[in-house]
Amino acid sequence: MSDHQAYGRRRVLQGAALLAGAGLLGGGSLTASAAAAAFDPRQRFLKLIPAGNGVIYALQADGTLLYYRHTGWAEGSASWSPGAGHPIGDGFHQFADVLADDDGTFLCRTGSGAIRRYRYVVTDPATGAGQWTDGGGTQIGDGFQQFPRVFGGWDGVIYCVDANGGLWWYRYQDGWANGGAGVLIGSGFKQYQTLTAGPDGVVYGVRQGTDLHWFRFDPDGGTWANGGNPVTIGNGWGEGFHKQVFSDNNGCVYAVSVDRGAVPVNDDTLHWFRLLNARTVATDGGPNWANGGGAAVVGNGFSVEATGALQGYASSLTVRPGERIGFPISTSLTGVTASVIRLPGRQSVSASSSVASGLQVLPPDYRTAGCGWAERLSMTVSWAPGVYALELRSPGGLRRHIPFVVRPSAPASQIAFLLPTNTYNAYNTWGGHNQYSEGEAGRQRQVTFMRPSTSIPVDPPGRIDHLLYSDLFLLKWMEDNRFAYDTYIDGDLDADGTWLRQYKALVLGSHPEYWSDTMRQRVVDYLAGGGRLIYTGGNGMYERMGFANGTTATHRNTSGARDEFHNLGKSESQILGVALTGAYMNFHPYEVVADHPLLAGTGLKPKDRFGGYADNGAASGWEVDALNPAMSGVQHIARGLNPGGGADMVFWPKPNGGWVFSASSMSFNGALPHDAAIRQILHNVFTLALR
Repeated sequence: MSDHQAYGRRRVLQGAALLAGAGLLGGGSLTASAAAAAFDPRQRFLKLIPAGNGVIYALQADGTLLYYRHTGWAEGSASWSPGAGHPIGDGFHQFADVLADDDGTFLCRTGSGAIRRYRYVVTDPATGAGQWTDGGGTQIGDGFQQFPRVFGGWDGVIYCVDANGGLWWYRYQDGWANGGAGVLIGSGFKQYQTLTAGPDGVVYGVRQGTDLHWFRFDPDGGTWANGGNPVTIGNGWGEGFHKQVFSDNNGCVYAVSVDRGAVPVNDDTLHWFRLLNARTVATDGGPNWANGGGAAVVGNGFSVEATGALQGYASSLTVRPGERIGFPISTSLTGVTASVIRLPGRQSVSASSSVASGLQVLPPDYRTAGCGWAERLSMTVSWAPGVYALELRSPGGLRRHIPFVVRPSAPASQIAFLLPTNTYNAYNTWGGHNQYSEGEAGRQRQVTFMRPSTSIPVDPPGRIDHLLYSDLFLLKWMEDNRFAYDTYIDGDLDADGTWLRQYKALVLGSHPEYWSDTMRQRVVDYLAGGGRLIYTGGNGMYERMGFANGTTATHRNTSGARDEFHNLGKSESQILGVALTGAYMNFHPYEVVADHPLLAGTGLKPKDRFGGYADNGAASGWEVDALNPAMSGVQHIARGLNPGGGADMVFWPKPNGGWVFSASSMSFNGALPHDAAIRQILHNVFTLALR
């Protein structure tokens, strides 16, 4: 399409920058303004919002709302009118979610959970000219902060995903259906990276992995097509492939794709797909895609970063008490404040500080060298060792968290917890690329730690998690049971191994996948010296990585192939007694294999099951490890009932009083709030470690 970065004049929602005390946009009429908006071309938009028949509203990082119309929506041609986005409003970056319908209705959710309704009437579809009919909008509801994820907008329907993966249905059309009460219509939606809706109850979900699923809900009958079971209509979707996936009417599905060049540039290409039988997939026996399901490139320049209005990172992931830490922050919002909280309990440990406004742009080499942003805050650390986060808050209630670790100047407890920051970084999709992104074939991948992150949620994310949020379950359980611990990050173990041998036990989290040679060897030496290793996760110690200048992780070998330890003669089973299996994305309970002292107090006996419910589904799941029979002396406690092999829970005594406990499942820690047997087993493990 033509250069849609051209602006001209724009229309501004008067008073949008001034927020009411409840965090809502103030009233006012739309007036013309010649002010130019600022944006970074590498992360220009927060979200692209479909509104029917090719109309796409683009929410820019500075809050400007732009109107585009893809006139080639029917056949997938790259034709647009207008060819450049037409600005129609401002201040929309204050909202956590903006949904639209084909009649010009916008339903906007604030960070504090209120819903505001706006209406824009287009008088000239070719240019986007029109007017707002309700001034500053109308608040029509509140209480929606309880839902981590919201999508929809078509026919006035708002779909909400709760913290447990339940799907709720609301509808507003000159009043709320069902008296404003939500209707729980489904479960299991935590497994979807992306959820997007079309009209007439059609829902698309990009499941963890690469599959695209189709659903259709009939609100009148309260029933789902295909008995509520998803229909797989595609693969090759999701993180690693796309920055955003959204669905228009008439079966159109759009995706902003990750650049797949060997040296990637901007992730801003807009691809078009069209499902010709969007309403009847189930009864037709499957999908009927235009163009054989192939993508058509219909535009460029549509870079998307959902956090682009408010984001930041820590200048160092780990500090000691008395040291300084800085926070580079980029924000287009005014009135942002920041304070430090201790995790997992969210205790406030600092006063609130103001954050200077202003977007910071990315350098060309930001993926490898870091964002290079200026610090907007800094402070001297005065808190006890542990996991902390800088909490950013906007006047409208948006929140962002920047976690970091305070490590001890000298060991202060008998247990060390190693936060798997290498894995967090490998899965961080911020900026479009990580260890798993498509493209970059034939070369090593260097991924900076110095960037914002999508992999470290502190609040319930409404989707399954194997990263920080999962590890917070473990830390909360440790604190609730008064097992004192010191915290370190992966880089601390690579830089210095002297601290490790001063602890009775080393605890690993839910997914400690990536290790340097130095890190791995230091754990080998620790166990040989009588150390105890408590491995509460799955797919651990699987792949080698390296550190570059302390701020960048190097993944894969020089030919671009994954550098897996088992191919180097260093299988994880040599340390853990278990190794990764091929099981993926199914969740089941454990079954006791044999009596064992670590089952004391659980009442469990062979063939009994436990761990049937966990935050991700069940305790044995997602990715799991199996017992390696070649490792002599490993004691088998329980096995997950997953098809194809579940997690093998084992205990492995080693010389000099050392031992290893392996839970062998990425979903194990998510069962701690829900399963008494798992809590008791882990309590027995920690008690044994401190003897």
